Amino acid sequence: MGCLKSIAYQIGCLIVGLALLVLAVIYREQVVALYHKLRGTQPHSDIVYLAARPDSRREADELLDRLQRRGGPAYVDLEAHHVAALVEQALGGGLDSIQVGLGESEVRVRGLLDLRSVPRDILGPLRNMVDDREPVVIGGGFDADSTGRLRVNVTTLSIADFPFPRAMIPRLLREARVRGLEGARLELPGIRGVGDVRIDANRVRLYRSVPR
Repeated sequence: MGCLKSIAYQIGCLIVGLALLVLAVIYREQVVALYHKLRGTQPHSDIVYLAARPDSRREADELLDRLQRRGGPAYVDLEAHHVAALVEQALGGGLDSIQVGLGESEVRVRGLLDLRSVPRDILGPLRNMVDDREPVVIGGGFDADSTGRLRVNVTTLSIADFPFPRAMIPRLLREARVRGLEGARLELPGIRGVGDVRIDANRVRLYRSVPR
């Protein structure tokens, strides 16, 4: 009798779990909106994404050179397409079709992620619902370390609009073999002399750390 009760309990839990999963899929937009409200972050739909232009890397290098040059400006402004060019170089092909969007105090990187190397068990409710390649959005703030290097600290990640807990981000990116990342931190190469960073919806403002 006890065995039958145990089986019935497991079946009941499975039915409830499947029902919750179906509801989560049907009301995905509402669930995502509630998630962002609770986290105090912006929904992806409110951010304009831009890809790198043919001259974006050159323009970014010129701005960064001005910032580090003796007698240069106190700050320079990078636009989203400049940041996209820097992220493409940093990731070294780890993501395809990279675009960058700017929010309040946050940068978001959107692209296509190859999930073939990712164990399905760590994808949670998505494990049987995703293809080999899915859209991904990773987001986080910029900071500058004591040597003036610029880094992105990844604090949010979603696959096919499904947000993952922050604690899972390093493993998921590692399993996906995204290059250029150390844990959940991405260093943008070739950048020195940054003392502080400010981000809004229009620009990333980099302040110099060295005397003018």
